[in-house]
Amino acid sequence: KYLPQITLDELPAELATTQILIMRSKLHLSREWIEQAPELQVIGRLGSGMDNIDVEFAEAKGVYCVNAPEGNRNAVAEQTIGMMLSMLSNVHQSTRQVSKRIWDRKANQGLELKNLTVGIIGYGNVGSRLGELLSVFGCKVLAYDLFKSGFGSSLVEECSLEKIQDEADIVTLHVPLNKYSKEMVSASFIDKMKKPFFLLNLARGAVVNISDIISALESEKIKGVALDVLPNEKLDSLSDEQQANFSYLIDNERVMITPHIGGLTKDSYKSLAKVLSEKVLKWIKTNTLIN
Repeated sequence: KYLPQITLDELPAELATTQILIMRSKLHLSREWIEQAPELQVIGRLGSGMDNIDVEFAEAKGVYCVNAPEGNRNAVAEQTIGMMLSMLSNVHQSTRQVSKRIWDRKANQGLELKNLTVGIIGYGNVGSRLGELLSVFGCKVLAYDLFKSGFGSSLVEECSLEKIQDEADIVTLHVPLNKYSKEMVSASFIDKMKKPFFLLNLARGAVVNISDIISALESEKIKGVALDVLPNEKLDSLSDEQQANFSYLIDNERVMITPHIGGLTKDSYKSLAKVLSEKVLKWIKTNTLIN
């Protein structure tokens, strides 16, 4: 059944007989919803993030949870490169200035990526693809992952978080949202950075503390920010503090914000479906699930 327009009122009747549920990101599949699906065996997330699914409760009920991060890894990595280069060469800032009839070449003098050190935090599907793409620029690439080891190569140096904080000119975040990563980039993290740096977040909005990011922009400890995600992406339901922070960010020429489109390309849309369908079909045929 394909039900893109299903309402929350209609959902319980469908869940009652569903064995395999494929979903995107609009629904938060909480414990309450999972309990209304007694026949559920597999939850497939057509994307990479699993933070809108109560995975712990589902798996405790014997329900397999699977996603498809392989499907949009290249799309997110490519957007990361695009935003990174745009910040370094002041594309966003100078475009806004020119729209105001300001033609200022000297103030928009940029930096070359090949002379900088990039720190990748999170070396899963996106982080590892990003490492591959960065190799052609000749920059030094450091990578840290809390849950992985042994992935270093001639192109990417596996290291500690402390080394990234000591050496990186650019920090780019590619971690899932969980208890370890929530607001991992806060005032404490920023204070430990030895140099002023550029920050990119194409992971989940809550991985950074926006108020602390703003403070670091004001002190110039952070030289520029590129965000594809926000802690609250429903712009019509921002709290007063969130609204004040959002207004500051969109008015700042050193900040780039895109509407969570990092993994959203026509190519990745097809790839996500292919990857997830192959995983689910393998489970149906062999009762094994590789994620």
